[in-house]
Amino acid sequence: MSNEACAKLVKAGDPDRYLSVMAAPVESRDRLFVLYAFNLEIARAPWVTSEEMIAEMRLQWWLETINEIYEGKVRHHEVVAPLAEVIAAHNLPQKLFVELIEARRFDIYREGHSGLAAFDAYINATSGNLMRLAAMSLGAEDLACIADFGYGVGVGNLWRALPALYASGRHPVPLDSALDRNAVAGGEVPDNLSDALRAISATALSKVRFARRARKTLPTSAVPALLSGWQVDVPLKMVIAQPQNALRQPLETSGFQKKLGLLWRSSTGRW
Repeated sequence: MSNEACAKLVKAGDPDRYLSVMAAPVESRDRLFVLYAFNLEIARAPWVTSEEMIAEMRLQWWLETINEIYEGKVRHHEVVAPLAEVIAAHNLPQKLFVELIEARRFDIYREGHSGLAAFDAYINATSGNLMRLAAMSLGAEDLACIADFGYGVGVGNLWRALPALYASGRHPVPLDSALDRNAVAGGEVPDNLSDALRAISATALSKVRFARRARKTLPTSAVPALLSGWQVDVPLKMVIAQPQNALRQPLETSGFQKKLGLLWRSSTGRW
């Protein structure tokens, strides 16, 4: 698959990240589109089939494919060839790809996270690792502020997907007691879920603010990687303010406000 085709794939399957890349300098776009196309392939693997074994096989195929790239072998696949080129050109670490793929196995099953530590590990390995890879492909070192910002973005994106996740029988938020699924099915947020959403959102927002305080440590060339999180404040602040509405209202602003916010952040570099 060409870089242009990767861009089309991201545009169709991950429109917010597509917009963030189009707001970046032209010279940064190809490698970001390739990484985001790879991420899309991994993220949707657990959802394209109801058969758990087939979903496992899809992720295993990608795990083996990534490992082979680092052995000098490139499979004939539409995303793999350009991904191998990006990995080689920017010396991206194998470990981050492997962790990202392994973490997505959680999405195959209906069991919840074993606790907050497992939830954090999932967010760090998925959203966090993707942001780290994107930033590193643009010349950044593996800085803590990138991982922190990626955590906040991952939580915010997950919150937007909560209604669909609960409707599919998933249990994405770790709780100390049983979830009232009948209440959730009706769009209500039980107290234990409300408390967890507020606490996790507060932690995520704190990480975002810490990352922004360290903004000057990030090279300007890597800023486009963090533009993918230009909306991060909205869902986190909305959930902190009114967690009881998390399943009933869109956790985002209007399309016009979204694009205006992206324009401001891309022009100022203040991700």
